[in-house]
Formats: sequence, structure tokens, C-alpha cells
Amino acid sequence: MRLKIDYMLFQNEIKKRGIEYLIHFTPTINLYSILENDELMSRGKLENLDIEQFDILDYVQFTDNVRYDDKRYINLSLSSPNTFLFSKFRQKTQDDCTINWCVIKISPKHIYESDTLFSVTNAASHVAKSIGITGDLVKFQMLFAQNIPIPYGTRNNIADHYPTNVQAEVLVSDNIPADSILNICFENEEKMAEAKAAMSSFDTSKFVLDKEIFSPNRSK
Repeated sequence: MRLKIDYMLFQNEIKKRGIEYLIHFTPTINLYSILENDELMSRGKLENLDIEQFDILDYVQFTDNVRYDDKRYINLSLSSPNTFLFSKFRQKTQDDCTINWCVIKISPKHIYESDTLFSVTNAASHVAKSIGITGDLVKFQMLFAQNIPIPYGTRNNIADHYPTNVQAEVLVSDNIPADSILNICFENEEKMAEAKAAMSSFDTSKFVLDKEIFSPNRSK
């Protein structure tokens, strides 16, 4: 359980770095489930409730492990998608016209929830597990360290609100309520219009066009 002082320290760190949102990317087909249930759920919670949701990892086979193996958590990125992984998914599905992508911006308040964890790179990797995946402020600050003993762990000219390694993760337990969703972003007008039409029975006021979030410039 976080103490009040811990919340304040996390909030100060978020404010100092100008972190405005967490990021989760997903095929747009999953928006129906998210909007219908009024929350974004972990794989474990979806399975416990017997809720069907399209899992891209069941559709696309990777040689490397790309998902944290604890199904209780939702894997999020800080300020931009994990572009290394996102580009892999998009490349492998580019010929399937049924799969489009959206990027969900989520309130950064979930950073300082008591059961949130932090990983300096992809949480499924051996190097992340060897360094440790924990929920303390020191580990959160380590995400932004000048040098981390991992591949691509040197900060160089990266803007303050981005983690050092593009695959760094914030792991949120169980669920994220829909009111924590700030925006659901689409790369072009056509894809946004298609999604709005498919989700016409729901409130789509948070659907926005944001091409830059799909391939952000992390430099200062």
C-alpha cells in the first residue's frame, strides 16, 4: 500500500517530466469490448469473465516473447507506443484489411496506484526480469535513467517525458475504467470514420485523429 507521501512523490515526478498520458495500442476490433464493458481489462480478467477479445498474439506468431506472462496486468507505455513492437505488429498484419489499429491515451494517475509495476524494458524479456519489475518510486525513476544496463539503455537526446528505452512498461493491475481513457487515436480520417460507424451505439466523442502518436519523435 502506498503512503500519502509516496503518492505525492510520484505526482511530483510525473509533473516534473511533463508526462500527460500512458499508452495502450490495440486492434480496433477490441474497442467494442472495451466500450461495452466500460473498461480496459487484463487478459486474466477477460478470461475469468469469459469475455471474448481479439488477441493479436494468438493471430501473429513471434519468435520472441513479447508479453509479460502474468495475465493480471495490462501492459502500457509512457508517452508513446512501444514503437519497436508496434511496428512489428503492423508489419505482420499489413495485408489483412480486417485489422486496423488505434492508440489509446490513458490518464497517468495509474502510475501511482498501489499495485502498479514498472519495467525498464519489455517486461517479458529476461533482462527486465533480472533487473526487477517492481512498483517503487526508485524503479519508476530508473525508467528515465541516463544509462540502464540493457540494450538501447542510453538516454542521449530523449525528451524528458519519454523513458530511456522505448520498450519500458507500466503494468497496471486487472482493469482500467473507461473514464481514465483520455483519447482513442486513429492514424487517418478514414480509419476513424470506420471505427465510429462500427461503434455507433457508443459514445465516440473521445475518438480523435492523431497521426503523430503512431510514430512519435522522442528527441528533444
